[in-house]
Amino acid sequence: MAYKTQMSAERRYRPIPLHRRWMNEVVHFGKKSHMMGASWRINVAPVVAARVAQHSAIGWTAIWMKALALVSRRRPELRTAYLPFPWARLYQHPEFVCTVVIERTWRGAAALFFEKFAAPDKLPLPELDEALRKLRQVPVESVGSFRRLIRFARPPILLRRLLWSVGLNWSGPLRLKYMGGFCVLNPFPTGGTVTQTAVPASLMLYYGLVEPNGEMQVDVFYDHRVMDGIEVFRILRDAEATMNRDIVVELTQAPP
Repeated sequence: MAYKTQMSAERRYRPIPLHRRWMNEVVHFGKKSHMMGASWRINVAPVVAARVAQHSAIGWTAIWMKALALVSRRRPELRTAYLPFPWARLYQHPEFVCTVVIERTWRGAAALFFEKFAAPDKLPLPELDEALRKLRQVPVESVGSFRRLIRFARPPILLRRLLWSVGLNWSGPLRLKYMGGFCVLNPFPTGGTVTQTAVPASLMLYYGLVEPNGEMQVDVFYDHRVMDGIEVFRILRDAEATMNRDIVVELTQAPP
C-alpha cells in the first residue's frame, strides 16, 4: 500500500516551462530542414602555438566565428538561407551572421539561449571574446535576444508557431536577425561527437577538443537545399587555412 502511495505521488503532469518551450520550437522548425551531417579532422597547430606564445585566453568559439566570417567573404554559401514561403527561394545576406548557443542557469534550471553576431570579421578577437564572456556573466534579462526568447515563449502554441514561422520562413532579413544563418557550438568541453541535430540553420559547426598534435574533430551539419557536401568540405578547408594564417597573424600581433 505504501509503495502504491509513493508511485502515485511520483506520477504527475506539469506544464512545459518557458525555457523548454522555445527549444520545442527550435526542434519543431529544425526538423523541417533537410540537414545532412559530416565529420572531418583539421589541424590548427599554428593557432595553438600562437595562443601559447601570447598566453592568450581567446576562446575557440571567437576564433571559429571570426575565421568563418573571413571565409564568408569568398564563399557566399555561408551567407545564404533557404526560405520556403510564400515560394521557395534562396536569400543571400550582405554580411555573415553567426549564432552562438549560451547555456545559463535561469529560474533554477539550465537553459539554452541564442545570441547573434553580425559581421564578426570586423571585430578584433579580444573584443569578440569579451562579448562572449559577458553573455555568460551578465543577468539573463539584460540581454535583448535572451529577453526576446522568453517573451516569444509566453503566447499559446499556435501563436508561437506563427511568430517563429514568419521569422524563419518568410523574410530573409528577419531570419538572419532573429536566428542567424550559421551556428558555432562546443557541445562537449570534455570531448564527444555529435551525430544528429535539429536546428533551423543553413549550417552548424560543432568543434571538439584540440589534441596534442594540433588536430581537432569538427562535426558539420548543412542544409542540402543550400549547399552540397563537397562545398562544405571546401569551406572547412578554407577555414582551416584562414585560422592558420589570418588568425595566427592577429594573435601574434596582439599585445600579450
